[in-house]
Amino acid sequence: MSRAFTIGGYGFCHVPTAPGQYELDCPTWIPEGSVGERIAAFFLGGNPRLKYEEVVYMPGDRFRLQTVAAGVVHMQLGVIVKDFERNHVQFG
Repeated sequence: MSRAFTIGGYGFCHVPTAPGQYELDCPTWIPEGSVGERIAAFFLGGNPRLKYEEVVYMPGDRFRLQTVAAGVVHMQLGVIVKDFERNHVQFG
């Protein structure tokens, strides 16, 4: 049995490197899609998808995207660090 899933939106936010509890809000978006993709999404469900997901975290080509807001993901995050000092990583 295969499992189908729908992309609700794409988003990117920085995860803090200092230990502690955090509340983060990550704005999400979806590609605007063509007229045909929007009609299919309306009748069949789902959203248009990115052909290359690297554009989410690589800012160089992001300016060319036509997007629509898809909401905000609210996260509660607990960050635990281990061996940062041993590996000469500084965090703030």
